[in-house]
Amino acid sequence: MYLNEASVGLAISESPVDRSELFITAKIPPSYYNKCRTRKSLERTLKRLRTDYVDLLLLTTPIMAKWQNAWKEMEKAVDEGLARSIGVCNFVTERSIDELCSIANIRPVIDQIECHPFLHQKHIQKKLNEKNIQLEAWYPLGHGNPLLLNNEILMDIATAHHTTVPQVILRWHEQMGHVFITKSSNPDHIQRNIHLEHIHLTPDDMKRIEALDVSRNFYCVPELLQKLKYSLVR
Repeated sequence: MYLNEASVGLAISESPVDRSELFITAKIPPSYYNKCRTRKSLERTLKRLRTDYVDLLLLTTPIMAKWQNAWKEMEKAVDEGLARSIGVCNFVTERSIDELCSIANIRPVIDQIECHPFLHQKHIQKKLNEKNIQLEAWYPLGHGNPLLLNNEILMDIATAHHTTVPQVILRWHEQMGHVFITKSSNPDHIQRNIHLEHIHLTPDDMKRIEALDVSRNFYCVPELLQKLKYSLVR
């Protein structure tokens, strides 16, 4: 769905890094939730990635019908060694998480959802903690939206810690217990994103960031619909 599997597979094949040192995540698109097509999707993914297994296989969304069938096929993939672990994306209601856990024979390890200082997802975090499922944040920096990165409170906290707003946000994620995904092609930014141990947000910092939660979603719905349309055409 993101059109990057073939290029990632090429990079893996040309890399001197051993496969065992890589952690590769893939997703099952909604258009492949049919029982037979879920397996077909994974087989195509593995072929493009030039690997025999993925470390984490994710269900993209619960908004489409038959996602339960897809989950069962993903469990079979774990049993067959095609996936080391499985999880979900965008399960953002307690009901959907409860339904998932009620049918799961293999525990989902991850729920990958939009999460950042303007969207804390507290009720989902509580439910995931109860079910021993890790919250993984996509758009951890709010997709770089200026409203977030130029927020006065975050800028003030960054100045106090002699760092940048993105690093404050990522350190907030760490202290909240989130796994997060960041994208960068800037070597300096990548190093900053990896090395956050010099930043420690105080309880007051955390309270000020907590007050920023306004349930603001930065994801573009038309963009999602376009991706789903492309996936269905494929």
